Amino acid sequence: MKIRNLLSLVAALFIIASGTDAYAQSTNASKRFDGTVTIAMNGDIMTGTILPTPNMPPNEGRDIFIDCAELIKSADVACGNLEGVLADKGKSRKAPGPLSFSFMMPTKSVNLLVDAGYDFLGIANNHINDFYPVCIQSTIKTLKDNGIGVAGTSDCETSIKEINGVKYGFCAFGHESYTLKTQDHATVKRIVKKLRQECDIVIVCFHGGSEGISERHLPNGTEYFHGADRGNLREFAHLCIDNGADVVYGHGPHVCRAIELYKGHLIAYSLGNFATPRGMKLVNQTSYAPLLIVRLNGDGEFVDGKIHPFIQYRDKGPRVDKTGAVVKEIRTLTEEDIKDNKLNIADDGTITRK
Repeated sequence: MKIRNLLSLVAALFIIASGTDAYAQSTNASKRFDGTVTIAMNGDIMTGTILPTPNMPPNEGRDIFIDCAELIKSADVACGNLEGVLADKGKSRKAPGPLSFSFMMPTKSVNLLVDAGYDFLGIANNHINDFYPVCIQSTIKTLKDNGIGVAGTSDCETSIKEINGVKYGFCAFGHESYTLKTQDHATVKRIVKKLRQECDIVIVCFHGGSEGISERHLPNGTEYFHGADRGNLREFAHLCIDNGADVVYGHGPHVCRAIELYKGHLIAYSLGNFATPRGMKLVNQTSYAPLLIVRLNGDGEFVDGKIHPFIQYRDKGPRVDKTGAVVKEIRTLTEEDIKDNKLNIADDGTITRK
């Protein structure tokens, strides 16, 4: 008995001395649920804006998700990034100009998101404060009132849902002062660790990185756009996994980036645009719209997944792309940007471990 107690004490001291990596490993040591779960993830969603200038797609956007809704709903849980506010009135805080973009989706557009099957939406992005905090609150209330979990600001740090007996925790981070920030490592660690203690699966969503086709490759170090700090995304994503996250996915550059298997968990560094039929440029790589569905085991680790290829068209949103252009793009970027890449990406988008 004394020897067994001594060994337990030594093991506990090792975990304390080893820091966050050992913490994450210790919290993942026991199986959380039986079987596997699937998580659907995609990038930016902006279904059309009514302010500052009306710019809505045909049929009030009811056809945007027609090609992908059933696939989204087939997953156990579905997540995306809401690139703008849900409100019916407000004043833009940005001065007019060719590089000034403000997005206000009418509150009734939430029905499109509900019907498409979303469970969680992140709002930690550079458009959630386009119309001042009053419209941030309108967005949070509209999503919550319609059963969609929301996270990304100090008013809604996390969202938790139990679906089919599995408890999912969701959080989101951006790079602006009015969002929870990827650069604020103390807050990131606090939030992720808390979700790890409370939930079976922890999902982290982030908005970061420089923008445009020239920014497809994932750099090392901090990124800047027009002089603004857009985060060190490799460091951030690894920090999330080290502190208990099960899957981490991003958006923000408006193009796709590499995916990585890190300590058994999947990171998607950018899923680009997904449903932005108006108000955003859709040319070449900016029109690629992947829907990523991954399968996790009872320990929250990556089992396999698939990149479902869609491509966007003005006024239509994501439509099935039989050429699989985005699959080839993400595979190339992963092979070039991830040292010691541990993933295989097949022509049909299937993702497996090497």
